Amino acid sequence: EKHPVKITSDNFKQGDFIPEALAWAESERLDRPLDELNPQLSWTDAPEGTASFVLACLDDDVPTDLAERDASGEIPVSQPRRRFVHWVQPNCPADVTSIAEGALAEEWKTTPGFGAGCINDYSACSGETGTGYDGPCPPFFDARWHYYRFMVFALDAPRLELPENATGQDVDAAMKGHVLASAELVGRYTLNPRLAAL
Repeated sequence: EKHPVKITSDNFKQGDFIPEALAWAESERLDRPLDELNPQLSWTDAPEGTASFVLACLDDDVPTDLAERDASGEIPVSQPRRRFVHWVQPNCPADVTSIAEGALAEEWKTTPGFGAGCINDYSACSGETGTGYDGPCPPFFDARWHYYRFMVFALDAPRLELPENATGQDVDAAMKGHVLASAELVGRYTLNPRLAAL
């Protein structure tokens, strides 16, 4: 039976709208990137034997065809979706159980003693090797709300052996068989003015 590890944030509660300070862009100014601070996160009740943590932020609502539009010019809610990795931070020591808002905002988007920042899908798409947390930026013409899963995984391994410039897929493969427990905190975000006004 999995232990009920928990993850919470001072910035938003389960199901809440994610504050714009944590996002890549805001609804009023799509051309102006924000501070995109990482959220404050705390995790508790890790099971006995936990040797390290992995933190992640995933969006499973990303369109597979940006050109498909309905009669109103929006990407249909029913369009098949794919996963986008916004953040993966493996090898977080077992005695670290929180991170402050904006702690990963430095040049390399990591902070001493808080594991390794991996390449997210923004970097993978652009061919760059930037790491760390990058916030929500869903298409402003998407008819679907995007739900961002901030996740913690408690592992029985103190360290994952990863390639240089590791991706979320590398981390996922390396932690198979080592996950003792996991939890997620889900926030929502949209840049679609119609949805935001509902």
